[in-house]
Amino acid sequence: MRHNNQPWTVVILIMAGLLLSACTQTPTAGEKIAPAHVEPIEGTDLKRVVLTERAAERLDVQTAPLREEQVVRTRTVGGVVVASPEEQGAGPGRVWVRVLLTESDLNQVDQGQRARVLSLDDEDDGEDADEGLEAEADEGPDADNAQDDDSAEAALYYLVDNSDNRLVPGQRVFIELVVSRSGTRRIIIPYSAVIYDTQGETWVYTNPEPLSFVRRPIVVDYIEGDLAFLSVGPPSGMAVVTVGGAELYGAETGVSK
Repeated sequence: MRHNNQPWTVVILIMAGLLLSACTQTPTAGEKIAPAHVEPIEGTDLKRVVLTERAAERLDVQTAPLREEQVVRTRTVGGVVVASPEEQGAGPGRVWVRVLLTESDLNQVDQGQRARVLSLDDEDDGEDADEGLEAEADEGPDADNAQDDDSAEAALYYLVDNSDNRLVPGQRVFIELVVSRSGTRRIIIPYSAVIYDTQGETWVYTNPEPLSFVRRPIVVDYIEGDLAFLSVGPPSGMAVVTVGGAELYGAETGVSK
């Protein structure tokens, strides 16, 4: 009896064709698309990092607008209420608050600015604390002997209206002093936006266009809480990256965080 092998021949030919097709086609399922590419910015040493939408979602890149404000910095130190200056011609109902500071501390405060006196209880009470008493810088009872002979500390005196007898001589208080060179305009950004490079220089990534990020140099004046105050930075209102900056830096430079 003759067997008909034609159907099996057809099946084998079809399978061979499929295998050959699989070998000659470029696979798409496993194809990798670069999540980011770096473009040099003409005329500068800066580079632009452009992410795919999927990469930006995976990194959860977040931004915030920076702002510029006039900032008054203060420093709170201990002081003590001293005898009434009435006999010195300062008028009734007033007392001095004396503050002892080292030379280094003196250089950090603006001695001519008004201060604010707080009781010890005010400092502990937080948001519910009294606003305190305004104090005016004064020469004190003996300006010629403002610095103690046996101490490296110098005395500052502040004149306070005590008509309600809230303060008594010998009482210890806190006094809030204005820091030198305060009151200037500063650029304010979340501290999470600050990027440190391998040389210790500080940067932020700006987001001038969707999915496009450019590294910009900054100069941090000081950090307070979760905010960084800059003396040099991008223009006010520009968006800076607060989450994902380290990954952008790695993509741009090849240096991992």
